[in-house]
Amino acid sequence: MLCSYPEVDVPVELLARLRQGKAAGVLWYGENLPDAATAARNAAAIQQAAGGAANAAPAIVATDQEGGGVRRIPGPPEASAQALATQGTAAIRDQARAAAVALRQWGINVNLAPVADVGRTGSFLMAQERSFGTNPVTVGADVVAFVAGLQDGGVAATLKHFPGLGAAVTNTDLASSVVDIPADILRSIDLAPFAAGIGARTDIVMVSSAKYPALDSVPAVVSRAIVRDVLRGQLGFNGVIISDAFDTDAVAAVGPIAATAVAAANAGVDLFISRQAPPCTQIQAALANAITEGRIPRADAEAAYTRVMQLRSGLASK
Repeated sequence: MLCSYPEVDVPVELLARLRQGKAAGVLWYGENLPDAATAARNAAAIQQAAGGAANAAPAIVATDQEGGGVRRIPGPPEASAQALATQGTAAIRDQARAAAVALRQWGINVNLAPVADVGRTGSFLMAQERSFGTNPVTVGADVVAFVAGLQDGGVAATLKHFPGLGAAVTNTDLASSVVDIPADILRSIDLAPFAAGIGARTDIVMVSSAKYPALDSVPAVVSRAIVRDVLRGQLGFNGVIISDAFDTDAVAAVGPIAATAVAAANAGVDLFISRQAPPCTQIQAALANAITEGRIPRADAEAAYTRVMQLRSGLASK
């Protein structure tokens, strides 16, 4: 789990969970980030707690710094992805590198960006200017540049929202969403930027909570066909697979959060996030119980754990 919380200072209960090895780190939103000094102090406390665990490793401290309207700290990239796309890949890489430098100053080592979705007219991502564009080739090049810039600055990148939300009219943070386009279009257009980003050695891929009827009857986050067969198998991604926010209406439509988390783990999700604090403990307990009871194969759990720990260990040198 990456745990979230509404306060400015890290709750003592969360620091205890980090020391107990029951959380991989934190996900920060704007309310957690009043200024750089406070964030750096909290990040130090988080890292100290994670360092005291039996499975000690740097904690993941993540946020969303896409650019434009989706920024958790002031500074680059001030332009949206749509605007950045007009500036060229060299400028995108420079902006992403500058963002990484700023994020590190705030104690943040993972960016839940860039958006790798190919936009469509009428989609919520295009309305929010969060897509680099409508051409899969140029979107892929822009994604690679953004990833490279973050890596230059020592921050891990995250491609989102696999297998592509660019045609979605509804934001899955707010309601259930269906991306009802043919499988051949998804493969030739929507997957292309993800393949490019994976080729650039992106550390993390975020899986969408939308449904893709051409690929499976269930949302992507709980779909073995999408996560294991397409992302792991066809695209050969070997890094960490993270959920989108798990405490949303789109996920709730699948079923109770605990059972859905187990289904997502069995689909191939390694790491979970939520917008609120309670799901952190609920999901962690559900996964631990499912492993103990054999409802999640131990070999799969150990493989996911290894991928997350490899990511965390690599953050020390970023």
